[in-house]
Amino acid sequence: MRATWRFLFFSKPARVRVLVLASFACAVSTQSVRGTMVDVTAPTIAWTAIIYANNSPDPFSDQQTGSDEGDIVGNALHPSFYTAFGDAGTPSATDGDLAFRIRLGGDVNPSGFKTALFVGIDANHDGTIDLFVGVNNSGSADTLGIWNPGSGANISPSTTSIVATPLVSYVQTASNYNWTVVNLTIDPSVGTALDLDGGGHNDYFLSFKISFADIVTQLAARGITGIDQNSIFNYVMATATQANSLNQDLNGVGKTYDPNATWSTLGVLSDPISASGIAAVPEASTSVAVVLLAIFAIAVHSRARSRHISK
Repeated sequence: MRATWRFLFFSKPARVRVLVLASFACAVSTQSVRGTMVDVTAPTIAWTAIIYANNSPDPFSDQQTGSDEGDIVGNALHPSFYTAFGDAGTPSATDGDLAFRIRLGGDVNPSGFKTALFVGIDANHDGTIDLFVGVNNSGSADTLGIWNPGSGANISPSTTSIVATPLVSYVQTASNYNWTVVNLTIDPSVGTALDLDGGGHNDYFLSFKISFADIVTQLAARGITGIDQNSIFNYVMATATQANSLNQDLNGVGKTYDPNATWSTLGVLSDPISASGIAAVPEASTSVAVVLLAIFAIAVHSRARSRHISK
């Protein structure tokens, strides 16, 4: 094996060396060190931005109804949507907390987040929302929880609803919920971009975390088993004026869109990312096989060319 790598790194064609480095990058484990607990007040440098294929953050002032609190805001430099994971410091891959942070257009009087926000999880990659997690502060009682999707297909805005009664609910505390103004302390990279939508209100971050074990349990109840912190998810995120629909601002698309189009077609289904916040990459074995085939093809071509020249 050592002789093989020696040949690959020191043979003359630069293309071969590039391909080997690419192979090595694919083969290296994508796991990274994660904290044992999520601090919902931690600066954005401790969080991972959730990316979309079209690299389009949410347009400004595009909420269907309601105030700036329901307007998801972000641009290429200042993401609208983040995630974090705490592994609880145990060997188990199904405990800990899954957290999200969303940038919103402001805090309108009276103070405090007063609407609802939901993150839809597609855990089996079929384009259907399997579970919702989020915050519902639209009613008389503020709730942090996990919700079932409604009985529709849940593949597009028009086919998606939320069962209003949560499967699991949590009391909002300083350890699992945070609503705070965007400033240099919580976002050291923000600079002077404190009001992205120009609405006259300083933007705010809504941050919350949910028991990952509860998410695993509720997905299993829907027939989606084998989920752990390395499982790959896609997300759909939106604000709402109540707990049974996504009727305010859908992240990643403007105010006018086709409600019958699928999440993927609309561009609002996030790129795949593990529950622990690591962007999905091709399987190492597949990547290495492709690279080695490419190396072989280049080697054969080079040898044939050398023989032709020598003649």
